[in-house]
Amino acid sequence: MVDLSTSFCAIEVKNPIGVTSCDFGGNERLLRRCVEQGIGWIIGKTVHQIDGPHRWPRPYFYSLKRFGKELGDAFVCSQMFHNMPYERWRDDELPRCLETCRVHNVLFIGSCSGIGADADTWIPFLKDMEAAGVRMVELDTGGPHATFGAVNAQKEVGAPLAMDPKTAYQVTKACVEAVNIPIMFKMTPQCVNMAGVAMAVERAGAAAISANNSFYGCWIDHETGTFFGVPASMGGLMGRPWQLFSLAKVMEITATVHIPVLGGGGTFTYDDCVRYLMAGCGLAGLCSSLYSRGVEVLRRCIDGLSDYMDRKGYHRIQDFQGCVVKDFQYLRDWRRENPMAETTPIIPEFDADRCDQCGVCARVCPYGALSLDKTNDSVPRLNREYCCGCGWCVGHCRPHAIRCVHAETGEVVWNGFGTIADWIKTA
Repeated sequence: MVDLSTSFCAIEVKNPIGVTSCDFGGNERLLRRCVEQGIGWIIGKTVHQIDGPHRWPRPYFYSLKRFGKELGDAFVCSQMFHNMPYERWRDDELPRCLETCRVHNVLFIGSCSGIGADADTWIPFLKDMEAAGVRMVELDTGGPHATFGAVNAQKEVGAPLAMDPKTAYQVTKACVEAVNIPIMFKMTPQCVNMAGVAMAVERAGAAAISANNSFYGCWIDHETGTFFGVPASMGGLMGRPWQLFSLAKVMEITATVHIPVLGGGGTFTYDDCVRYLMAGCGLAGLCSSLYSRGVEVLRRCIDGLSDYMDRKGYHRIQDFQGCVVKDFQYLRDWRRENPMAETTPIIPEFDADRCDQCGVCARVCPYGALSLDKTNDSVPRLNREYCCGCGWCVGHCRPHAIRCVHAETGEVVWNGFGTIADWIKTA
């Protein structure tokens, strides 16, 4: 029997799966839909008193599904921070959300945004939430939404703060010193110096980091020759492929600082949650998947995580949490040929028993190095002169009949799973 419980900032959580800041944490009715799925935590929609982000263009969700199957879960979004008046949320909605979370043993994390670098505009929210019984608060510095939605006089809210280590330090330090509950700093993926900001907020006393907020984006409707939705940059909730970028940014944090990290971005399935946990996160969050696949995706992730751990022999989250962090490095540090040989020493090797002669590898080979005559060939033919040892065919082979090997030693360099071999040291 696996144990999904874990601890985050010394707070016990029944499982690491939860919902990052969005509509579903904005009021008790929507929050209840999520907590009834069995999640361990949920972040409230960001409250604020910034002029602009409380007024959303309507409609504000623009699904890209009709533009191709690759965009089935993707959408752009002109919705911004909470549109409910703050006092109403604080006095009416927050107590109800906290009570529902208490009944279901779910950690409620508050989320707020002040006006840029003015720390005094952040602290009142923190004190109100602490007084109400909120156990942790996220500083939502990372979103493009406020940046692109606020009036010009308040344009420095949102992402600009989250990209500057000095300002992030100052605001975080003031917020940490103002209350006695953990403060979590929210990152923006626009930040180039992610490690620098992470170290700054760690020095400032932040108890945790959440990463990542959505990236900004826009779309063009080619049929009408106009922008799709609002003709502006806005929150780009990009669906599952967004996870590749978000994970890389998360790894820059977890490989650098020692405070807990809440990870999310493109999280749709249980294995997406596993990836964030393996990347060193203590909690794994979903957001855009709830909109495109419904709240039931939460239960599927929890059940899938439990089944996965049982199958792999993991008893607790800590058995695999952070297991890849020590191996994270920059590409420049990976051992490589110097110089690259004109004739690749790495070539594809084919398993005739597995190959079904589908011809996909020959069709997608970027270099035209593979061919298949189904009448005369049992497996594709390799033109060594053209092959670059890129591994593209390995990833496209449905029956896993191809692997990359060293042409001279026969060493398997990559079979389509896990990390490639460090073959330079043995070549």
